[in-house]
Amino acid sequence: MRELNFSILAQAIRDLTSVNRTTVTKAIDWFISKDFSVFCKNMGLNSHSLRESMRRILEMTDSEIKKVAEDTISSLRASLWQKKTRL
Repeated sequence: MRELNFSILAQAIRDLTSVNRTTVTKAIDWFISKDFSVFCKNMGLNSHSLRESMRRILEMTDSEIKKVAEDTISSLRASLWQKKTRL
C-alpha cells in the first residue's frame, strides 16, 4: 500500500509540471485539500513542508521545473525507504 501511495504522490508532483493547465489545476487543488493532509498523515509525511515544496516548484521557470520535481520525488522515495527500514 505504501508503494501505491507513493506513486500517487509522485504523479501529483509530476502533474504540477504538466503543460496542460487543467492537470496543473487539479494537482494544486489536491495539494491544498484536507484529503492531502490526511494522505500525508497516513504516509508519515509533513503536509506543510510538502506544500511549501510544491509552491516553490510552481514558482520555477519551465527549464528547471521538471528536474526539480523529479529530484523532489527521489528525495521523498529515499525518506520513505529510510522510515520503512527503521520499522
